[in-house]
Amino acid sequence: MENSVNQSQIQAEAQKNKITAQLIKFRSGSTIAEYNVTAPTTVIQTLNNGIFDQLAKIYSMISDEPRFLDFKIEGSGFWEDKVIITCGHPPFDLFGTDWRPEWRRDGNVIVEDGVHTISKNNNHSVLSVSQFIRADSGNYECRLIRKKDESFYRQRSNGAFTLKEKPLIRVDPIQKFLNCSGQNVPLSCTVNSDYNINFTNTNISGKKSISYQYKTDSCADKEQDTITCQSTTYPEFKETITLRFYKGNPQMCDDKEFGKAVSGSRARIPCANNEEGEKSALCNIKTYTEIRDTCILQPIKELLDQSEVLTATTLPAFLQQLSNVTNGNSEQVVNSPKNIDAVVQILRNVANRIELFNISINENSMKDILITAGVLTTDQARDSWNFLNKNNESISYSISNPDGVSSSLLQSLEIITKHLASFNNSGIDTPFIILNRTIYTNPIIGDFNSSVVIEIPQNEGKNKSITVITFASLNNVLPAREIDNSSIKVIGGRVVLVQSSGQINNISLTFDILNDTLRDPKCVFWNFSLLNDLGGWDDEGCEVVNTNETGTVTCNCNHLTSFSILMSPNSPISPILDYITYIGVGISMGSLVICLIIEGLIWRKIRTNETSYLRHVSIVNIAVSLLIADIWFIIGAAISDANHKNHSACTATTFFIHLFYLALFFWMFASALLLLYRTTNVFGGGLSKASMLAIGFSLGYGAPLIIATVTIAATAPDNKYIRENVICWLNWDESKALLAFVIPALSIVLINLIILVVVLYKIIRRRVGTTAAQAGEKSVLLVIVKSLAVLTPFFGITWGLGAGLLVHPRDIGINIAFALFNSLQGFFILVFGTLLDGKVRSAISSYARPSRSGTGSTSAGNSSSSGLRFLRNWRRGRDGYNMTSSASSDFHSASNT
Repeated sequence: MENSVNQSQIQAEAQKNKITAQLIKFRSGSTIAEYNVTAPTTVIQTLNNGIFDQLAKIYSMISDEPRFLDFKIEGSGFWEDKVIITCGHPPFDLFGTDWRPEWRRDGNVIVEDGVHTISKNNNHSVLSVSQFIRADSGNYECRLIRKKDESFYRQRSNGAFTLKEKPLIRVDPIQKFLNCSGQNVPLSCTVNSDYNINFTNTNISGKKSISYQYKTDSCADKEQDTITCQSTTYPEFKETITLRFYKGNPQMCDDKEFGKAVSGSRARIPCANNEEGEKSALCNIKTYTEIRDTCILQPIKELLDQSEVLTATTLPAFLQQLSNVTNGNSEQVVNSPKNIDAVVQILRNVANRIELFNISINENSMKDILITAGVLTTDQARDSWNFLNKNNESISYSISNPDGVSSSLLQSLEIITKHLASFNNSGIDTPFIILNRTIYTNPIIGDFNSSVVIEIPQNEGKNKSITVITFASLNNVLPAREIDNSSIKVIGGRVVLVQSSGQINNISLTFDILNDTLRDPKCVFWNFSLLNDLGGWDDEGCEVVNTNETGTVTCNCNHLTSFSILMSPNSPISPILDYITYIGVGISMGSLVICLIIEGLIWRKIRTNETSYLRHVSIVNIAVSLLIADIWFIIGAAISDANHKNHSACTATTFFIHLFYLALFFWMFASALLLLYRTTNVFGGGLSKASMLAIGFSLGYGAPLIIATVTIAATAPDNKYIRENVICWLNWDESKALLAFVIPALSIVLINLIILVVVLYKIIRRRVGTTAAQAGEKSVLLVIVKSLAVLTPFFGITWGLGAGLLVHPRDIGINIAFALFNSLQGFFILVFGTLLDGKVRSAISSYARPSRSGTGSTSAGNSSSSGLRFLRNWRRGRDGYNMTSSASSDFHSASNT
């Protein structure tokens, strides 16, 4: 028996009651003594009561009960069962009835709430936990405290008390389609802990993991069979494998993930080992559609369930568990929209429970919350957030409210911050989120890489508590949507959450611009009620007051909430660029129309020579491709400049721009291959005209169509095909889809230059005869050489400058050069692709000559003749003569081209 006494007091009490007592020893510190007392029971009881009462007048006495607390579980001992803990009774009636109970877990006082109730019954106390969750685990202590002197009776648990996990049984496969061919089908079953499991109706059993070979010998008369795996101790926990049999050769789907399924049926497969849920997909003829994924990390799912019953008692331990689980499984969390959604729902439940019970959040708990939220905002989570914010309807992740997840995360943090208790430290520093709290005396600096400075007028913030949370990468989470649910802008600064203990009507925020290629800053705050409570950026009450050349933007706002700046990611503003682009594209399209008109007028006259005919086929298709691409370019510019950017229309526009710009290059490639082929086969037979046309069209349109289709198929499902919030063009930052244009285009430029060198070498070394046919052939080949020798470097320079813009997007010189070269492509095709050809000029001149067969001419004819006379005179001035013979004209035109 132990009591806090000293030796003299023990002797005095012993003499008074005529009993003997022997001191054994003093404990370390000389305030606790061990002694033996020999006397009748009634005397001992009186002795203890007397000693306790007398000493309690001097000291607060503690009577430690050697017996442990009594735990009673109503259920099977799993999480969320009810647990009743009984304390008492104190020995020898030390306390009577004038006492109060106090319960503690790990040293923290337990308060009554909706889950924890404390009752008092005579000399006992009972703590009842209606749903015992993991955060309730720990070392329990009960104190029955006398009101008159605060002395108490104490009883403890035998170590940390906890419950066990429910059996989580996982089978593989969940479902399988089979034909009755007599093969053995391997089946497996696992459980999350050391539970015994078995396959029913078999003798296969074991602990944690079992397997079974199912034979299909006797399945001819069955449509399906089911095999159940269950816990032998708790048979209510079980999972079923469904084997579905088919006959003949029905239409089926088959892929690596979902395996085989009969058309019209839904395939089901298990999640990973540490996840709950399943994946399923509908087999539609030969393709899987309506893909569903309910997989979620098992510890996340457990925390999600427990977050609905949190109280002030369990909240601190729960938040520490949440931080550990999220941080420890960060890669799996951030790469799964479903896991992110689950963690956000947990934080939402935490915020709701804090509001409901008006719980104060201490520094440690707030740090756990910021660590958890910070994991969700990392760059690795960007793809998952893009999916959540765009609500991709082609795949269902069973997410409760995909478009509202990002807004819900920020709103939960705002609610939690309102309940932040005061603490000695001035801030909380976590890897991705920093919290600063102070009593306002000077401008507050939210110092994350010196990115935000906040100032409040002295008369506004005096003696008020200011809390500033600066997010390093919340731009990965929040979309840049505004009141119309879309935006052509991006978040250009850090996001900061500002709260005050009092009303503040004026605040100044200075943001560092995170990307110097952005322009047109707009000061905004996150409005949770915007877009039918979906949430979006709003500029009401905020305005830009200063834009500094050093890369900062200063905003003034008349309220507090979560702030940032939106900025346009377009090219630098320059009237010169606008004039060059608009005028140049107009000239280009006009030149292409003229080119096609000329080709139409002279088409019959260039059909006599096979090489000339094929060359003009290439020129016509080059002009058509560029003209269509320019038209789609204008459509894309209109879509990009609109207040509401239509994502589907922009995707279609980008596809056609990509397709026809590629077609332009591949037709140039076809023209170069024609040149190479005709140079090496001037007199030999070889391919027919029809064969060369087939090759030309297959190369000119087939190859671009394949490249463009593969690009959109590979990137569009992940929303990485087009650039977000900017012009309608191929994505670069996320998927590098732009390489599907740059690589083929610049490769063709390089190959064409090599072909030109080879052809010129062969032409120079070859001795050409003097026949008209040979001279005409050489004439056409030289025209092709001259055309490609100009157009190939021109297009190479144009799109080389385009690649340069990826490195230096704000360089005004590169922008002007690219706009100039890009907008004049059509004019160069007209001059060097059509008018360079002597045959073309000769044919145009023939339209300008008066008719010799007629006796007169109409005024319209004379007008037409006068209108074209300058071309004839220009040709005569160049050539010095005019010949009517077809062969001679070919020769002399070639000689003077």
